[in-house]
Amino acid sequence: MRRLWAGLSTAATTPHEDLPLQLLDSLDESVLLLDAQGQIRFCNQRWCEWIQQPPQAQQRLSDFLHPADLARWREMLAEHAAGKRQTPVWLRMVSGPQLYWCELRMQALYPESLWPISVSLCDITSQVQADQQRAAQHRGLHQLVNNLPMMLYRARNNLSWSMEYVSEGCLDLTGYSADALVNQPHLSYGELIHAEDRDGVWQAVQDALQQQQSFQLRYRIHHASGTLRWVSEKGCGLFSSTGTILGVEGAILSFSE
Repeated sequence: MRRLWAGLSTAATTPHEDLPLQLLDSLDESVLLLDAQGQIRFCNQRWCEWIQQPPQAQQRLSDFLHPADLARWREMLAEHAAGKRQTPVWLRMVSGPQLYWCELRMQALYPESLWPISVSLCDITSQVQADQQRAAQHRGLHQLVNNLPMMLYRARNNLSWSMEYVSEGCLDLTGYSADALVNQPHLSYGELIHAEDRDGVWQAVQDALQQQQSFQLRYRIHHASGTLRWVSEKGCGLFSSTGTILGVEGAILSFSE
């Protein structure tokens, strides 16, 4: 067992006394005991597997942290020394050529003393990589959607066609930004539809929704510049598992009549 603290014995006297250490070695998380200087005084088996080397005297946790995270770690130690309770943080660790993301938790080992502190490190590398991949895909999709020469939308099924989402194509189509159209009581897409076309648009969409079919429409809207524009819209309803209408979504683009 990796007892680096001079105050700990090197062998348990009975199997029962060794159970806590066996328990720590069975964990998937790395468990460390650190002194006031940040030196590692105890580590479980998972830590040794993680750093791919046996423990050595006077090693510090900071020896294995990514340089960009050292300042945050020193800040955590200073806050702990001042008696401030620490919340879990995500830090990067480096072991040879490998970089790991870990969730670090720390607290005092004894209620009556700030030191030593127990530290647990959970490997979250796969979770972080998956999150980064999803974020990259989302950014790519977001850019693609906003570069389309049309307005993609999701709206409530009401006479105002209250928008819950519009792509950035709304600016070219209507002359209004997404912030001006989404969930705004003073301006709704329904108000932009020409008065002579509003009833026809409403009825056509309701007929399609009743049959749970898509719809395709042509009508006029008032642009923010004051001009009148013809648009083509193709959309469909959003339904719950019980068939309740939740809203509509689709795409609207400008065309010359």
